[in-house]
Amino acid sequence: MTSKINRISALANVRNRRILFGALNWGMGHVSRSIPLIASLLEQENRIFIACNPAQETIYRVYFPHLTYYSLEDYPFLFSEKGFRPVDFLRRIPQLFRHIQREKVRVTEVVGIERIDLVISDHRYGFLSSKVESIFITHQCRLPLPPYGRIFQFFHRNLMRKFNACWIADDQILRLAGKLSCEPKMPHLYIGVLSRFSVSRGHQPWKVLLLNGPEAFHTLLIQHFEQELHDVDFAIGTHPLIPEGIPQITNWEEADEILKASHTVISFCGYSTLMDMQALQCHWITLPTPGQYEQEYLFQQKTLREGGFHNN
Repeated sequence: MTSKINRISALANVRNRRILFGALNWGMGHVSRSIPLIASLLEQENRIFIACNPAQETIYRVYFPHLTYYSLEDYPFLFSEKGFRPVDFLRRIPQLFRHIQREKVRVTEVVGIERIDLVISDHRYGFLSSKVESIFITHQCRLPLPPYGRIFQFFHRNLMRKFNACWIADDQILRLAGKLSCEPKMPHLYIGVLSRFSVSRGHQPWKVLLLNGPEAFHTLLIQHFEQELHDVDFAIGTHPLIPEGIPQITNWEEADEILKASHTVISFCGYSTLMDMQALQCHWITLPTPGQYEQEYLFQQKTLREGGFHNN
């Protein structure tokens, strides 16, 4: 790996297990934050099996080329270039619940093949097994929803409680996720800020455009920060609207080295990116994805946090 992985001491007791891991397919943030977690578990003599889609596997293999991978169907999200629209999510609720049932069958299949004794799900509601201990990872024990969204809060909590325990991707004292990472009414453990980066000791005067989140939203990010693009040195990701002359980096190892050395990062206000910025301690220019309540809340919290990051 290209940077030091900080050991997640809260997980020190998870040793010599056969672990099946799966991460949500909402952009690559869930993949990103799982990299230090998987690395820590491997250091503790666990054997890891990853279930994922082809795009996720491409990234995981950069860091973990020798692990065993199984194919896994994506959740049926629909992303619009106008931003996240709750109505699109509502239309797919029946598909989502059918997918959860199919996912349980897939997990049970792999559990049997590989003699798995621990299943870890990064916010995949159906990625669990009734035959072995199953853990749900999230930073959203409480969803940031308007009053009319209470039904989703109910479903979220009940689906979480089908797991044996919840691992919360946040520091119990620092609480980067604010009220979102409140203690759930189930066995739980705060596993700390998950980032594959450690604090940079020096920065180049580089400004980087980071195309994070689902690809359909990238046009919005570029258009919003159009005036900033004249002095951007690198783009992490690729898009036809990025001006000619700005290197577009798609290799994650190369991107890691650029991010570790950069002075300024421009991106959406995703939680995985927030954790990376906390680790890198660089200047962060950001905005929430339109219509995504979680990012709107995180953006507000970031602007209020004393000694926190700069924003646009």
